[in-house]
Amino acid sequence: MKLKYLILGLFALMVFNSCGGDSDEEISTPDPTSADIRGSVNLYDEGTTEIDNSDMTIRLEGSSKTAMTDDNGDFILSDVPFGTYTVIYEKSGYGTFKSFGIGHRNGNTTISNTPSLGQTSSTTITNLAASEESGTITIATTLDPEANNSNTRYIRYFFSTESNVSNENYEAVLDTFGAQINPYNLTLTTASLEALGFQGGQTVYVICYGESFWSNQYDDPDLDFTVFPNLNSNTSGAISFVVP
Repeated sequence: MKLKYLILGLFALMVFNSCGGDSDEEISTPDPTSADIRGSVNLYDEGTTEIDNSDMTIRLEGSSKTAMTDDNGDFILSDVPFGTYTVIYEKSGYGTFKSFGIGHRNGNTTISNTPSLGQTSSTTITNLAASEESGTITIATTLDPEANNSNTRYIRYFFSTESNVSNENYEAVLDTFGAQINPYNLTLTTASLEALGFQGGQTVYVICYGESFWSNQYDDPDLDFTVFPNLNSNTSGAISFVVP
């Protein structure tokens, strides 16, 4: 009889230990494969006045994910699969801006760069004229609307040794100028032209476009050149001069 009770006791102990072992097992959960991408923008008119930051569309190239900025310019792209993305910023009246190589992995991503984006320029270049005096080239640039002290207009010049110079075909480009007089005179010395890569005796072609203070420009690795989204394509065309 004692042997019978001993066997039953051992059996019960084995069952208890077996159940206890099952309760100690950890339940594994799969690693997340997506999370949010967050960021922000600051929006301006074509000058330096900050305006409504809301309703800019943010989307990911090659994805259906989109978001809209709020009044603070903040946005959240929700539940985005991990990967590397090109983020595209778009709003009516603004030139498209792109940010490349945004890495998104291992949790929520906050885009550290907050771009300042401006509206497309409304400045038209109605005339360009080049003159040379004492080794200095002057480019007289007539704008519409007219530039004056209370109405700064922004413009940008592109240069090339080819007659079809444009914002997509150029050898040198200058930073944006804020014009407060009409016509605006750009002065180019021999030294400044050499710094742009041009030599004495060369024929150089120049074209000018209306620009915004915040140009929204970006380097596109796929196109292999800098994109200037806010230029006004209405221009009088290119002119030429000979480097002194």
